[in-house]
Amino acid sequence: METLSLPHTVKIYECDRKKQFRLHCLFNLFQDAADMHADNLGVGYEFCLSHGIGWVGANYHLKINRLPSWQEKIVLTTWASGKTAVSGIRDFKAETEDNELLFYASSQWALISLDTLRPVSVAKNLPSYTLHNERMIDTTFPAIPLPEREDSQTPFAVRYDDIDINDHVNNAVYPLWASESVSHDFRKTHDIDEMEISFKKPATFDDTVTVFNQIDDLTTLHRISDADKTRDFARVRIKWKK
Repeated sequence: METLSLPHTVKIYECDRKKQFRLHCLFNLFQDAADMHADNLGVGYEFCLSHGIGWVGANYHLKINRLPSWQEKIVLTTWASGKTAVSGIRDFKAETEDNELLFYASSQWALISLDTLRPVSVAKNLPSYTLHNERMIDTTFPAIPLPEREDSQTPFAVRYDDIDINDHVNNAVYPLWASESVSHDFRKTHDIDEMEISFKKPATFDDTVTVFNQIDDLTTLHRISDADKTRDFARVRIKWKK
């Protein structure tokens, strides 16, 4: 199966104050579709666990034309679009029933040893799986720079509910932290146009997290780390709509 399409109706609990699909729900939907399709390709969670390896998120590049609203029906399609020596590339697109393109993304997932937590060879550790040669965003996931200055900083407590089955903060939480670190007044009048995420080290339940922000008009740069910046968990760059 080259692609997997997942129909979804936006639930009321998935909506924000604007009745739009919440950001963390969007990333959870990505993860759900990716997990289902990887299983279909024979390289999913159970296969990897039985072989002492695992997929971990490395990068996302997301673009949003608009977010769906409460009760709107969408179809999310995903596919494996490429490989590197130690990672897989996966793309996503969400459309309405009338084929309006709502949001889309390219992502990179590193294959690691669960013993050493170091990257391992895709070719040597996975069976061959089918690729669909289409990229929604033509990116090589360039490095996201550190902020050159700190216009603000926002602390976050790691909640018990943020921890996933790998005993780490789930990937959907980091973009939420970044978007929540700008002021509420700004969020009331601006929606996300584009977001890049680079995951560094996974945060755990015992970590304290601070988001250090550089704000340049409609572009914000976010360093997500511990308070003394000894460990970076993620970097995020957001472009906001006018």
